[in-house]
Amino acid sequence: MRYIKSVVLGLFLTVHFICYGKSKFKPSVIENAKRSVVSVDTRAALTAYTPPGEAYGNGVVIDKEAGYILTSGFTVGPVIVADYTIGFFNGIEAPAKLIYYDTWADFALLQIDPSLFPKEVQAVKLSSKNPLLGQSVFTIAKQKNKKAIHYPGSIDDTNYSIEWTMPQHFIRVSIPSKSGASGSLIFNEAGEGIALNCAGSDTMHIGLHLNYVHHALSALKAKKIPVRKHIGALLTTYSLDNAVRYDHLSAASQKTYCTEFPNAKNKILQVGSILKGTPADHRLLPGDLIWALNGQLVGPNLVDFDSAVNKSSKDQLLLTIFRNGSFHEVAIPCYDLNSHRVAKMVQFGGITFFQTDDMCSTLAGLPPKTLVGCIAEPNTIFNAPAFHNDHFKILAMRLLAMNGQPIQSLDALIEWIPQLVHQKYFTVEYINYIPLGHGMWRKFVHNRYKDNVEYDPNLAPPKVWEWDPIHFEWKGQEIAL
Repeated sequence: MRYIKSVVLGLFLTVHFICYGKSKFKPSVIENAKRSVVSVDTRAALTAYTPPGEAYGNGVVIDKEAGYILTSGFTVGPVIVADYTIGFFNGIEAPAKLIYYDTWADFALLQIDPSLFPKEVQAVKLSSKNPLLGQSVFTIAKQKNKKAIHYPGSIDDTNYSIEWTMPQHFIRVSIPSKSGASGSLIFNEAGEGIALNCAGSDTMHIGLHLNYVHHALSALKAKKIPVRKHIGALLTTYSLDNAVRYDHLSAASQKTYCTEFPNAKNKILQVGSILKGTPADHRLLPGDLIWALNGQLVGPNLVDFDSAVNKSSKDQLLLTIFRNGSFHEVAIPCYDLNSHRVAKMVQFGGITFFQTDDMCSTLAGLPPKTLVGCIAEPNTIFNAPAFHNDHFKILAMRLLAMNGQPIQSLDALIEWIPQLVHQKYFTVEYINYIPLGHGMWRKFVHNRYKDNVEYDPNLAPPKVWEWDPIHFEWKGQEIAL
């Protein structure tokens, strides 16, 4: 009997997916979506920890009255001084400003003068409904100075995670395409956005759950900064069967969980790693299973967990975790993700110095707000050991001291720079973060170095860049020498 039920269910799902996957979209829906999708040209003059230069992506008009264009965070680049140009379906271009990007979730908002929108462009409605497994969808790819192309597909995973970015709730979509659509939307049959297209390949695309965007928009429209809180635990999903098999979770607990979350697909949230120096450090461990938050059972959807943390009125959370065969309650303070933004950078001697945000800290294994430097120009007075083609990497050095004087903050470095320039010859102590190599060998150890430095007055003068949250722009000022 169980076999017959499985066969019937399998046939139902097969027919369900086929019907969804071969759904035809109305031409008017496709045309409106094509007109709403724009190209985004990013020209970066200065970056903190990403390669400088020019990048292209997509965006989508979501509010003509406010001038809002939604795009992916990586399309506009995290922590960069850049100019943004929007390209519409009819070839008209308009300058844009970056008004918000999320520090963990891969989305950002650009804004243009509302009068510059072509009249034919309609703002796309963002659906508040959860995407469905097998749902028929399409995306639009708009390359610069080219016509938009639509690609149909279907959702094959409603709770997907990837390792190369901060933990966030993604949707995986089976879409055969030959053009990138990062920054565009995943559209449903009504032409509504149901996920933000963040990455893809020739056969699939990854879309961010739109609850992150809805949360930010509701605050921005009220002229408030979106509340973003976290504990510093990098979460992923884990098989409940493996929890029973390897971690000694009882079958009764598994049954309770699956009864509470029948659509969980036998998954549970698990701590994958811990961001150093955050509240989760020394309180949680990799492998801990997240069972409940403030006394309420937690499902496998990361977007629901993130939302509950943002909405919590308490300064600390009470987590119920499962570790080493038993349940434990752990009180963990929250911290403000916005306080970890990179809001100031210093150009000095061919290197960009800044204090790390959570993304950079995760990549480097450092606590947030650690003073570091990234090679920003081909010529630099700092002799960071690296092959020539290893320049412009994520991170070059963790700054420790200059002339034997410990320097742990950007403000302290700014105070020291005039003296170093006048002195011309000085020493620098740092920990190297560029992989070293010789021939076929690579060395990834982070060693401490001390180097002699000779200041070169022919390089660009030292300069401080600060983010102006009122006018949504980076403002630069030379350091008085």
